[in-house]
Amino acid sequence: MIKRIMLATALFGAACGANAQSTVTLYGRIASGLDFVTNVATPDGQSKNNYRFGSNQYGISWWGLKGDEDLGGGYHAVFNLESMFTAGTGTLPDSSTLFNRYAYVGVANEKYGSLWAGRVMSLTDETGYYLDPFGEQVTGIANFAKGRAWGSRANTLTYNSPKLAGFSFRLQNGFGNEAGNFRGNRQFSVSANYSLGGFNGYGVYEEVRDANGKFSSLYNASREYMIGATYQLSALKFYTGYQQLVSSGQDTITDATNPFGATRNQQEWLGATYQVNPALAFQAAWFHGNVNHGGGGGNLGVIGTTYNLSKRTFLYATFGAMFNGGNANFPVETADSLPLPGHHQQGGYFGMMHYF
Repeated sequence: MIKRIMLATALFGAACGANAQSTVTLYGRIASGLDFVTNVATPDGQSKNNYRFGSNQYGISWWGLKGDEDLGGGYHAVFNLESMFTAGTGTLPDSSTLFNRYAYVGVANEKYGSLWAGRVMSLTDETGYYLDPFGEQVTGIANFAKGRAWGSRANTLTYNSPKLAGFSFRLQNGFGNEAGNFRGNRQFSVSANYSLGGFNGYGVYEEVRDANGKFSSLYNASREYMIGATYQLSALKFYTGYQQLVSSGQDTITDATNPFGATRNQQEWLGATYQVNPALAFQAAWFHGNVNHGGGGGNLGVIGTTYNLSKRTFLYATFGAMFNGGNANFPVETADSLPLPGHHQQGGYFGMMHYF
């Protein structure tokens, strides 16, 4: 299947070469390395360390196709197909979905913005990437939210505004596609960004409903709020943010991700990155999270570094320590290898990322 797609892309690209008004671009990235996590809970109630091959810790690998056709009058027809995969095994994280990040077609205009129809990455994922000193790695702002902001949203219409006087916004609505149940599995979100000099402010709101149209799961069907800012001061960049997840008190169900039936998760963070020179950079941050109804809280400290071997290839290393309190068992790597309740956990990963 992949070979057929690549062949079709090559033929289409050759055809477009004779027409400067149309372009198709093949792009992607791949990351692999080594990873370790301490104090992983085992079925017998013990804690063990895990040393393993690392594929997706720094960031998921993906490949994609982008297309643009000039329609005249400042309008362009656009499309994007993008699929993530696991470098260690060469498989799709979701074997049933090929283009699991982007699969949309739309129209764009520099003056009026763009409108996309199809699968698109969530606005919470994008906002988190900008506000996280570690760029939404598995160790970062996603730890306490258990990856709630991550991933794509299906069956969506997404509007992206142009930037006016430093301000821009995005709107996204995902349809549940069930007759007589408009709210069932519906998703809606709005995000905004304001830039002025070295300052960037971000905000996003998203609601994801369950099959019955309710906010019944703190980490899967809930409201999410995120706000924060970054400030670039020469080679030093500062980050700060706040995130809150809220489910309905009367509808919240107890499950493995939320054994105490918590209805509120709050998180704050501070961090910074420092670009020593064009090749070498360092990152550091401190995150705090708290869950109501006896869910406990925790603190996460993270340090990291990257070193550019070229414009498209770099080495990375990230190390974190999670300190859990009460009944909390937040992992040092998001949604993976949980510790026992109230136990601390350390972890780290290093490897190489290449863009093409």
